[in-house]
Amino acid sequence: MNDNEPGGSLLAWLDSLPAVQTVLARDFGGSAITKQNLYEWRIGGFAAWQARQETLAQARELMGEAAELAVATEGKLTDHLATVLAARYASALAGWNGEVTEELRRKLRALRGLCQDIVELRRGDHSGARLKMEQERLEREREKSEEEVVAHFQRWIKKSALRDVIRSDDLSDDEKQARIRQLFGLAPGPQAEAEASG
Repeated sequence: MNDNEPGGSLLAWLDSLPAVQTVLARDFGGSAITKQNLYEWRIGGFAAWQARQETLAQARELMGEAAELAVATEGKLTDHLATVLAARYASALAGWNGEVTEELRRKLRALRGLCQDIVELRRGDHSGARLKMEQERLEREREKSEEEVVAHFQRWIKKSALRDVIRSDDLSDDEKQARIRQLFGLAPGPQAEAEASG
């Protein structure tokens, strides 16, 4: 359909495919695909599929253009837009004699509208930058926490009493847990408390 093949040749091709024959036999009593079926698919599911393909193609194109703009402006497109707008303001006011004419008001109104749009874009940039900094800070904290855990573990395994408890085959897992908690000055675990009260 996408290549504008005539309906008759499409029907013959579809009906000859083993996978199609299996579906037709299983779900449609072996009936062949009809011209009406093909027509309904063309105006329904196929049209929706084509629209989706066009949308995806446009999205890919926009992504490519956005990437090119980001490279060309070193990621500072809204900064460049603000500079262009400031230059337009300067141009509108260059040679201004102090008289407020309708034409000057019209130019300034148009520039003010553009200015509001650029302010919103820059707010979005700033929010994105703040979010990125916060994510980087959280990642640094996570890495620091992991390093602290590793350092803490390395200090623990230097304690010979702890190594002896971990390696001991004479103690059950619950006894090992209780002994480790005791070595670190921790209260007995829930299992030990339950046994003591029982």
